[in-house]
Amino acid sequence: MESTQVAEARIRARDNALSLLNNITAYTAFAAVAGVGIFGTVSALTIPGVSASSSSGATASVATSGATVIAATSNSSDSSSSSSPSSGLSASSGSVSSSSSSAVAVSGGS
Repeated sequence: MESTQVAEARIRARDNALSLLNNITAYTAFAAVAGVGIFGTVSALTIPGVSASSSSGATASVATSGATVIAATSNSSDSSSSSSPSSGLSASSGSVSSSSSSAVAVSGGS
């Protein structure tokens, strides 16, 4: 009789431990998903750049002698640019000029 009570106590202890382990697993999974969401939001908000919805200007790109020059303007009068809808950039055979002092990035060249 006594061995039956000991066995039942061990079974209850095992069931309680498994229940606790299941709860810990569920809480850990929830915390991981929430952490990824928070990390992604903070990263998206702190990475410098311009989002597509807040950009009201035109962007142009020119390749000259191995260097690529990208100029961005924020004039609302430039919103009728003929940029490609898939890339947001339009190629030009001339030079790129900006009527305002916006950002200019140069890469390549020699």
